[in-house]
Amino acid sequence: GMGAWVLGALLTSVSLLVHRVRTTESRIEQFRLAYLAIGAAAAVLFSGLDYLSRYDIPFPTLGPVFATLYLFFLAQTLLRLRLMDLHELLGKIASQTVLAIILAAVFTVLTAWVDENTSLFVFNTVVAAFVILILLDPLRTKVEEMVVRIFFRERFALLGTLSVLRVRMTAVIEISELARLVLDALHETGRVTHASVYLMAEDRPGYRLLDSRGPLPVSLLDTAAARGVLFAVASGQKAVLLENVERRISVMRVQAVEGKRFRDELKRLNDTRAALLQMKAGISVPLMSNDRVIGFLNLWDERVPEAYASDEIALILEVSERMATVLENSKLYEKIRERDRLAALGEMAAGLAHEIRNPLGAIKGAAQCLDPKKLPGEDGEFLDVIVEEVNRLNGVVTAFLDYSRPLKQSFGPTDLNEVVTRTMRLIQNDMPTTAELAVELDLRLPRADGDAEQLKQVLINLVQNAVQAMGSQKGCITVRTEKPERFGDFRSAGGMEFVEVRVTDNGPGIPADQQPHIFVPFFTTKQKGTGLGLAICQRIVKNHGGTISVQSRVGEGTSFIIRLPALPPEVTEGALPEGTPAP
Repeated sequence: GMGAWVLGALLTSVSLLVHRVRTTESRIEQFRLAYLAIGAAAAVLFSGLDYLSRYDIPFPTLGPVFATLYLFFLAQTLLRLRLMDLHELLGKIASQTVLAIILAAVFTVLTAWVDENTSLFVFNTVVAAFVILILLDPLRTKVEEMVVRIFFRERFALLGTLSVLRVRMTAVIEISELARLVLDALHETGRVTHASVYLMAEDRPGYRLLDSRGPLPVSLLDTAAARGVLFAVASGQKAVLLENVERRISVMRVQAVEGKRFRDELKRLNDTRAALLQMKAGISVPLMSNDRVIGFLNLWDERVPEAYASDEIALILEVSERMATVLENSKLYEKIRERDRLAALGEMAAGLAHEIRNPLGAIKGAAQCLDPKKLPGEDGEFLDVIVEEVNRLNGVVTAFLDYSRPLKQSFGPTDLNEVVTRTMRLIQNDMPTTAELAVELDLRLPRADGDAEQLKQVLINLVQNAVQAMGSQKGCITVRTEKPERFGDFRSAGGMEFVEVRVTDNGPGIPADQQPHIFVPFFTTKQKGTGLGLAICQRIVKNHGGTISVQSRVGEGTSFIIRLPALPPEVTEGALPEGTPAP
């Protein structure tokens, strides 16, 4: 009877292997599966020939030998290709064994004491079946948990930590606190030697390191490096494993197939491997929001290969989903807090402006009535200073009101080339003779959804800042529009493309220690500046769903980069006629 079961199992294995050989596309995989199918067929054949001895036909007993060899090669295939995790297999065997013993004990207790009473035996058997069905699922969960806790303590600690994290993250709103909570918890399990969180950078294309544990990974994963991982995510992978990428690279190098498709895939795999090594990630899980990759959660235990089992990876994926949700909630919270802050600031500004402007008007009127030209010496100069400073303070109050006042926006398909052209034409006559203004337009630029007047205000502010930064020195200010190909690839994983406007000067540049503060309200390096110009620019750009960043080196110049979401081609085609900005 047992031999018949073994023979049936081998026949089923052969049929499945033959079907797989016929359906697979990889020649290398076909060869490997074919060898396994031949081995299984040999094991079936010689196991069947063992039955000849029952009919007095002399034949050596070779079935067990071939069956053992076949099972050995099959086990090697399972281990090398990780078709089944060894820890998971051992845990399943142990838990199923314990579960079977418990259920058998229940059945025995309910049926063993029944002697020859057939009706009572049938009744108790039905009762035992119901009891087993009721206990099966909860008992299986408890037994598996007990087995993992006893025999795989580190794994149990990691699973418990991941389960607790899913709950604790719901009470976190600050992004830095979220990263600290997740990384500390994972690192303390002893199953992680490297852990890091990357988020989408606002100042340049790429992902910037938010926090890490263990050896420090690269601080910025730029566009070119991230492309391989993003392509893997776009193809449907929920987690990118270093061991799988390296195994696939090894297989392709053995194949050595010619052709562009083969070379492109090998390059993508090498790019993915390089990105994972830069981030020091054995497993990299994308943080997704609205079909966009907003960051990565990276883990690695470099002490052992194949460090994480499938159920651990499933929990890691759940943690990453919660992280992405918390990140989006954090952004919404920041927007609400900013809105409330501006509302309170606006109410205060309206009353403050009234209280300040009335005495300012009186001071200015009195100073002008004294007529500084008629007063001798320094007296006239002092009155001129009074009038000048009153005008400057009035400008500060006006800028403060503009910053605190809610933006009135009128969005529509906007041609940025036309906005740049009209704005430069408007300020051309006000440019000093020492400053040259150059415009470079990308004629392939798609439209953006924006308010042309507000974007014009941003460009005027940036150009005026560049003029003031260059002072009396001769220099050039360049305003350029473009749709960067690399940046488009970088966003393509999220299904969104961007357009870019750069305002560049060759002035003195901005010191590195000042760059993080230039968009902070009331921060200024000018003697008579309000410190609100760039803050207003940033607010306008953010309301357009874009970003504004700065790149500068002392002595070389400064570039302000505005990135705005581009409209899809179908929207652009049905937009306003070429050269007409939105109202």
